[in-house]
Amino acid sequence: MACNNAIIKAKGRLNLAINFLINNSNNRTKNSLKESFIICRRNKNKNKAVAIFLATETDFVTKNDIFKKLANIILDVALFVKNKNNILKYQILNKLPLFKIVNYFSNHIFNEYIELKTIVFLEAPFINFYNHSCTKAALVGFSDYIPNLEQISKNLAIQLVCNTNYNTSYFTKFLLYKNIKLVNSKVLMNT
Repeated sequence: MACNNAIIKAKGRLNLAINFLINNSNNRTKNSLKESFIICRRNKNKNKAVAIFLATETDFVTKNDIFKKLANIILDVALFVKNKNNILKYQILNKLPLFKIVNYFSNHIFNEYIELKTIVFLEAPFINFYNHSCTKAALVGFSDYIPNLEQISKNLAIQLVCNTNYNTSYFTKFLLYKNIKLVNSKVLMNT
């Protein structure tokens, strides 16, 4: 739509239309963010997890391998810090703050606005997660670890992602029998 409008304003002259698009590319608004990319990770001890929600203008960016690598860098940093501001201030290789790297990718690589919308942190003695097609995710934390909790917790996270109104009582009853409690659960999805 923007390309069509630029051609109309430039009266069919493509060079002028291209210049118009370039000059107005910095006037993008957060309202144009229609695509979401959600990614999760937990630490090696399986007691801390983080999920991030990045928003972009088009799915061309969210499907790009470079963008996915950038998202993984942000996720790695998020495992070490406690809040969004510290993540964006974190300096990569003691040189550049992460927010400058995200801005560079946004303005020079993809030419689309990229926003770190939400970060969810979860800490518990045992954590698992499920990420559905990078559009929905659930983190679940438990008070302790028992055999088969890896699969049980994955199934619970899947149910939470598939149906946000899911009743966790079946899992809770089973785990209480084993003296394990569902400490916390968080669901993240594009709304």
